[in-house]
Amino acid sequence: NFLIDDIINNEDFASMIPPEFHAEQLFDAREAMNENLGRMKGEDSSLMIVISRYKDESPETYAFIRALRDKCDSVLEADHYLIGESVMFEEMKSGFKREMLVVTILTLIAIFMIVLLTFRSWAVAAILVLTILSGVYINVFVSGIGGKSMLYVAYLIVQSILMGATIDYGILFTTYYREKRRTMGIADAIRESYKGSILTIMTSGMIMVGAPGVMSLLVTDNAAISMIVGCISAGAFAAIMLIIFVLPGVLAALDRFVIRNNNR
Repeated sequence: NFLIDDIINNEDFASMIPPEFHAEQLFDAREAMNENLGRMKGEDSSLMIVISRYKDESPETYAFIRALRDKCDSVLEADHYLIGESVMFEEMKSGFKREMLVVTILTLIAIFMIVLLTFRSWAVAAILVLTILSGVYINVFVSGIGGKSMLYVAYLIVQSILMGATIDYGILFTTYYREKRRTMGIADAIRESYKGSILTIMTSGMIMVGAPGVMSLLVTDNAAISMIVGCISAGAFAAIMLIIFVLPGVLAALDRFVIRNNNR
């Protein structure tokens, strides 16, 4: 309005307006702005869009959101709400410890009970759950020492998926081991368990590692999605390595507990 009403028709500014300038562009722009502003400002409520250069999640982002919330609280008298991806992350972060504890406990209990009902062995259920949970923590640890951050939502999703998916590999190996221990010694049972399960574990496991890994590196540009699938890939790889190289030793070391309820 200032340009159209005060500048264009003012002789004092005529020499400053370039010859290629077309006044109708301003009129079109004003019409478009008025039309779209009408969509953002209503009789009962209005919408304001705030765009920043901050990342989706960072200390600077959270500080900006808190400052924006304080400013709105001091200036706006009516009810008002902040919405958006970064706002959602900031709100979830405030309850991170409690929610993370609840999610972890519920996931562990659910998987522990399923494995316990399958094998009817407290020892086997504990070994498998702790093995897979270690894969999740290794993933987080490696990301941390590598200087990478992990989105809160990504951590929740990755833990739930990995705990539910990769424990199948541990169940498969343990089933072979308990079956072979009925007629074989510990060393022979582990050897035969490798022969019976390694092809399935590696085939299915490498698919779970490779597919999300390719998506993370080549397919998606969305930071959140890329981080989630990338963490799934790395976490699955860690879990598979633990199942192949650590789980057999743990089963052998705790053999008398693992096969206590197994008829030999």
